Amino acid sequence: MWAFYRRDMTRSARSFWLGGLALAALAVALLGLAGGAARWRARGLVERGATLVSDDQYVPAVRQLVQAVAEEPRDARAHYYLGLAYSGLGQDEAALSHAEDAVRLAPRDARYEAGLATLFLHAGRTADAVVHLRRAVAIEPASPDFRLLLADALRRAGDADGMEREYRIAMRLARGETPGALTDTSDHWRRSHP
Repeated sequence: MWAFYRRDMTRSARSFWLGGLALAALAVALLGLAGGAARWRARGLVERGATLVSDDQYVPAVRQLVQAVAEEPRDARAHYYLGLAYSGLGQDEAALSHAEDAVRLAPRDARYEAGLATLFLHAGRTADAVVHLRRAVAIEPASPDFRLLLADALRRAGDADGMEREYRIAMRLARGETPGALTDTSDHWRRSHP
């Protein structure tokens, strides 16, 4: 049975020991339930905050989302929408901080990479935006939206060739081509589109 269990214990010592284990298991279960309730409450706050952000109601969105982050600090979505809300209020540093937290907490989510890149573009930090948009494209190479954002960032960075390449790929993806079919060179494209 248990490695700790000793056969030579008295019956009352065994009962006390096993009762203590049962009490500890109950305490752990109750903590899990309390943590689950906090996560559900935080999810509701994030949903309401996201709706308020989409309705351009940034002040009440910040209130909801700050509370969500306090209850569930590892919720990338809460940080993402809090960053958008702060951006809507013109608080760029707070916006970037929370968007960076979202990317750190969910590094394989292209939306958060693109959202952070958009905030970098707004702040005039084009090189940082390009880095994060390249990450978004690497995560979701078939997204024409991320390709168009990258093309715009490359245009702002003065990379005309990169901008042209990403724009062409975005248009082809929007027409339904698959990423595997996009391996031909720009020379082929230029010959077929004089």
